[in-house]
Amino acid sequence: MSPNRISQGEDGQWYFKVRGNQSMGPYPSHQDAAHALNVYVSACQERVEGRIRWPRFLHPLRLRRHA
Repeated sequence: MSPNRISQGEDGQWYFKVRGNQSMGPYPSHQDAAHALNVYVSACQERVEGRIRWPRFLHPLRLRRHA
C-alpha cells in the first residue's frame, strides 16, 4: 500500500485517500487514520473474495420464515 495515502489536512486532522482520490476522515491522529484505512482495505478485500458479513438483522438465515 502506498505510504502517501494518509495525510494531514489544513485543519490539523488526518485523512486517507481511496480510489478516485476520495478523502476519508477526519481522524484525530495518524494512527487512527492508519487503523481506519486498514479496516477499509480489509472490508474491500472481503467483498472481492466473496466473504460477505451480513448485519445480524439482515442475515439470510434470520430472514427465513419459521412455519
